[in-house]
Amino acid sequence: MTSEELQDIVLKALEFGQNGKTKACNEQLRLIYSSLQKDPLLLWDSSQVSQLGKSIILMLHLDLVDDEEKSIGLVLLAYLFLSKGIQKEEQMPEIDLCEMFRIRKDRVILLKSFDDFFVDSLQEIYYANEKATDRETYNQQRKAALSRLPLMEFSDIYDIEQDYPNLRDDEFLLDTANFIELEDEITSENLREAQLLHKILFKHSLQKLKEGKINY
Repeated sequence: MTSEELQDIVLKALEFGQNGKTKACNEQLRLIYSSLQKDPLLLWDSSQVSQLGKSIILMLHLDLVDDEEKSIGLVLLAYLFLSKGIQKEEQMPEIDLCEMFRIRKDRVILLKSFDDFFVDSLQEIYYANEKATDRETYNQQRKAALSRLPLMEFSDIYDIEQDYPNLRDDEFLLDTANFIELEDEITSENLREAQLLHKILFKHSLQKLKEGKINY
């Protein structure tokens, strides 16, 4: 499959999904999944890389893959593709604010919907030199890693807010932001940590993918 063919399939899948044509959508998503298994980086340099990430979110919500380990791998792929899309937009001479809004919102959706699936990776990052030697320590580490996810979500919402002070009246983003602010104290230090964590998680996941350590 060429990158042009995959781009076309991705856009079809998203259109079918948006229009409620589940059967047709599933057919396209299965083609995407097959392509990912052969070459996960086929659209890496494409302007449609973030749309590929969005199609994986759709794949996960429709339960096309029922294996938990593979679902975790797909979540990491979606995170990589959405993050790459954000990077590409940031490097453009003029940022498309609507496109950036869409990608960041999709990344918040991914982080919020599948927060448990990021815990292993965050635990590897935070405790690389502190391997848990007992169950209690292991559980404490996982709890600490999970607590960073809302702050990572909020950092994307904060970035959206710089361009859209009312978050475009988006109900999902407003509700998510309000909930996080009720549960966590948001400080500039927390935001800096979350933004740094996004960069580290991106590099960490990309390296794992290149080493063949992500199962999907």
